[in-house]
Amino acid sequence: MRPPPCPQEQDFNVLSGFITPGSDFPPPHPLDASITADVLDPTEIVGGTPERVRIVETADRWAVEVDWCICGPFAAALCGCWCVQVFIDDIDGVGTTHGLLGSARVSVDSQRIVQVDDTSQRCYEYTFTFPAGSVTPGVYNLVIVITLATGSCETPGPLLHDTLGYAEIPVLVFFDENSPFCPPPDRVTAAS
Repeated sequence: MRPPPCPQEQDFNVLSGFITPGSDFPPPHPLDASITADVLDPTEIVGGTPERVRIVETADRWAVEVDWCICGPFAAALCGCWCVQVFIDDIDGVGTTHGLLGSARVSVDSQRIVQVDDTSQRCYEYTFTFPAGSVTPGVYNLVIVITLATGSCETPGPLLHDTLGYAEIPVLVFFDENSPFCPPPDRVTAAS
């Protein structure tokens, strides 16, 4: 096996998917959607924007930016309220933070409609900001789930058919620089 390049670029890939009522039709779909997410360090500004990270010091505040778009001939007619939720789960068996970290409601009408040829598009962004200490040290994955409810954001109704998106950041490490991160010696295998 060849060693990795040094320095090595960070991998900011996100696993994602989105279904809509239009997903059941053959392409081009009458309604499509996309989603992505990033973890940001608002204490480190690079080129005027917060730095993208996958490693967070527990003593720092941090943020999750979620971006999503809907497009297709039916995008202009869509109405309702987006529910954006951020979930965290430890994958190391050590981190104690788990479950819902935050949720937000975003009105479909909060973004203007952009007409591109015979199709419409609306794109949204929501940023969750979390305080220092909101996650204990450990290795986690982060999942963002978006659903679309009928009605307004003040009084949302049931979900709009099959409109659901997800984005997963598969590895997110939180560390405390004042605490050991390595397991106790009795759980460590020494290299020979």
